[in-house]
Amino acid sequence: MRNFLLIAITAVFFISCTNSSKSVTTYCDTTCSNDTLKFYGDHPKWKQSLTISIKDCKPDSITWTYEGLESKRRTLFSDYTPQEVRINKSNINVAFQDTVAVWISFNDCFTGRGYLVELPYRSGKSTIKTSAALNSIDKKFSIDPDLRAYTDRGNIFVVNVTNGKNAQMTFKENYADMDFNDIHKSIDTINVTKSRIYVKLLKEKQEVPLEKNISL
Repeated sequence: MRNFLLIAITAVFFISCTNSSKSVTTYCDTTCSNDTLKFYGDHPKWKQSLTISIKDCKPDSITWTYEGLESKRRTLFSDYTPQEVRINKSNINVAFQDTVAVWISFNDCFTGRGYLVELPYRSGKSTIKTSAALNSIDKKFSIDPDLRAYTDRGNIFVVNVTNGKNAQMTFKENYADMDFNDIHKSIDTINVTKSRIYVKLLKEKQEVPLEKNISL
């Protein structure tokens, strides 16, 4: 059976904070720092690590590896973000999945928009990368620590980052005007466990609750 380590670095968010150099209300602290962000696993056999380099206050590149991998993997952070983002170590969750992949979920400090990225250790693997993630960093989204959730405006998708299982629930219609930079205008709350998905949608200011039993 594969061994997995989940590193969850979370904080209580949606408490507005202010950039020390600008009078702009933001989702989390955007004080400029060029310090590299480092995350480590403690797998008994493989030393796992992921680093995010910062340049001019913005995330620049991601490097990930484990002991025994022939060469480190590296990619530009901007490959996974359609707009400029600012990150903070306190609003990133990192999950090391054995020798398969590393999962990063984070929320942009400017907008609160959620991102989810699957970084495989070997090339050629189909991966998940979305800027429509519903991360548990958001205090209105309750999600099991082993799970990650995201949407395409018509469905909610859930993946278990420890065993690769997936689940899906349809919204029964497409919420075409859903704004991922202001997600709570369309999705009020979610509660996702390994046995159930619950979503409270908002349509024309009316609540639309949906739920489905799953097995993850």
